[in-house]
Amino acid sequence: EATAGGEEQGDRLQKVLAAAGIASRRECEQLILEGRVEVDRQLVTELGTRVDLHRQEVRVDGEPLPRPRLVYFAVNKPEGVVSTSRDPSGRPRVIDLLPPDAPRTYCVGRLDMSSEGLILMTNDGELANGLTHPRHGVEKVYQVQVAGHVGRETLTQLQRGMHLAEGFAQMKQVRIKSAGQRSTIM
Repeated sequence: EATAGGEEQGDRLQKVLAAAGIASRRECEQLILEGRVEVDRQLVTELGTRVDLHRQEVRVDGEPLPRPRLVYFAVNKPEGVVSTSRDPSGRPRVIDLLPPDAPRTYCVGRLDMSSEGLILMTNDGELANGLTHPRHGVEKVYQVQVAGHVGRETLTQLQRGMHLAEGFAQMKQVRIKSAGQRSTIM
């Protein structure tokens, strides 16, 4: 499925099938190539076809895949917990804080390991995209405590913006809430 801007939505069909436990991703690719998979009652034989199980019906050998149950969690992420789904270092993850019977979910945005605060978790990709993609203009509010004194020139630079690894970041508004000898809260 494509948006008006031509951008594809959903996940690749073989990934959806594998996540549903049908078979490995490679075996699911073979099922597609063999003509055993339908999307909305149309035979699909092209690898990489994107589907959205919340809006489309997928069938394998005539049997429909169950539609996923949408879940939403508001989690208070403590310091020392990472917001990644996989961590080879074995550090505690936000997903480990969810109930054991929760379906596979993803963090909406992220907080670094030394941060604490609210993070949303869901399997609703449309909501996650709507909240995180810059084109939707959803503002985020952060309270940050930094070491030392923050001067006017630093505040001006934050409002001008800066280049980060993820891209250009700019604060719409920044103000000092309190300043002490050793740290500043903004």
